[in-house]
Amino acid sequence: AAAGEPAGEPERGRLVSGKAPRRVAAWDEALRGRFPAVRWRWAVVAFALAGAAGVLHMVSRVRARGPAAASPADALATIQAAATALRALHNRLSPFEPSCLRTTRARDCPGFEECLGVMSGTPWQPPNPLLLPALQLPQCSKENCLNRSKCHLPFRVFGYNRNNVPEPLKICFDAGPNHTLRDRLPERSRHLVTDDPSRACVFFLEIDNSRKGACDWRKIAQLPHWHASSGGLTNGGGMNHVLFDVRDNFITIALRHKRLGRAALAVTASWTERFVTGLDISVALGQQNYDVPLTAALAATLPWDRRWLAAFKGSQSHPSRRTMSMEHDEKEGFISMALSEALHTCKTLPPKVKGRTGLIRKAASASVEARALAKGVSLLQADCCDKARDAYELYDYKDVQNSTFALILAGHGPATYRLTETLRMGSIPVFVGIEQLHVPYGHAPRWEDAAFFVPTSVDIRTDLLPLLRKLHANRTRTRAMQKAALRIYGEWFSGENPARAAVLEVLRRRFEFESDE
Repeated sequence: AAAGEPAGEPERGRLVSGKAPRRVAAWDEALRGRFPAVRWRWAVVAFALAGAAGVLHMVSRVRARGPAAASPADALATIQAAATALRALHNRLSPFEPSCLRTTRARDCPGFEECLGVMSGTPWQPPNPLLLPALQLPQCSKENCLNRSKCHLPFRVFGYNRNNVPEPLKICFDAGPNHTLRDRLPERSRHLVTDDPSRACVFFLEIDNSRKGACDWRKIAQLPHWHASSGGLTNGGGMNHVLFDVRDNFITIALRHKRLGRAALAVTASWTERFVTGLDISVALGQQNYDVPLTAALAATLPWDRRWLAAFKGSQSHPSRRTMSMEHDEKEGFISMALSEALHTCKTLPPKVKGRTGLIRKAASASVEARALAKGVSLLQADCCDKARDAYELYDYKDVQNSTFALILAGHGPATYRLTETLRMGSIPVFVGIEQLHVPYGHAPRWEDAAFFVPTSVDIRTDLLPLLRKLHANRTRTRAMQKAALRIYGEWFSGENPARAAVLEVLRRRFEFESDE
């Protein structure tokens, strides 16, 4: 301290001697002037402490990992060893023999389950509903997306087409000669269509299949009557509108939430997670070309005079089909042949032999070993491919249709052409996986008179087969169910353009106070 000054706390910012104290003090004063609440030296200390903490954290993570990681060369060697072991495991022929299916349950045939796993890419597992994703239901319900006060008897529907929509939306609609809703309906249903939107209860919207990519869904709200039934609600667009679509998975949940407002869906892809009971309508797939003489003969065949108890033949486009194929048992009359979709264009077949299911494979001069090598697949996969196709072709599709009961299994979508085939031929439908889908047209056709409903997880041996055998013995009931199936086909599935007419009939019952659910 200077002479005459008491000793005390040194002046803030001073160090020991020289120019450094003056520079530090100058910086200190400057920073305190800009940041009066912060002392820069304390900030430096805090930064140092943070860095030290980061270093300690990194050290602790390294210690937690244990020994040092393997070098890239070691990792590559491990991967190559695993690949070599896998090739050695699959470098063999399958013990499965297709003829085993004639005398033994499929599950008990050596190598059958392994071939299913090899061709499907995943090992077989029994269905577990707890593994299904949580539902993300649409925001609509039958209470808040239908405005019955806008409807008056008799029920009428207005159909959008290229002639009554704004120019930006014309590209969404068919430009063919029969492009109006009335043109696409059978004669018995055309009276339900009106050209006066003020008399309409429902507005029918069908996007042309060939134009789905060109249609701009952001402009859907420009439809002239999109808000006609909204009752003044600002968010009521699409109310009493029905979007008709028969393409699998075209209308996604995201598209519905973002663009379709309160419109109802009449679709074939009626999965539970995107379907609103009482609002949406499940639509059946139409009939394809079929053998008329065979259909007439089977429709006249009594249930107890048919060759098989229950049957299904198709691709493995849904897990339930693979599950059923494990229970194939010819001795019990239970035919279930589900061909892996990988076999539709099997890599092991010569190029000229590639084809869809039902094409009888031509004899190949090359051995299975040579074809596996040429196509870059394992010997096991090539052998399973050949044997699985041979097994599939043991049962002619027309012969499989000669069954008392027909298994109705979901495919890429919940709808399947086999339902129409089943009803047309007088078989009794057994809907498998009812917890994941909705039957076509709700309960309006009275399905309970003609069909059975079982979950995907049904035990075939313990529950389903005993039930079917018991019903098969009850001729009075099976005959009544067969008649009901043929009736449903005639009323809801037959004729020209039956799907649109069926949807309008469901809507008519809904708005004319008749039960459709």
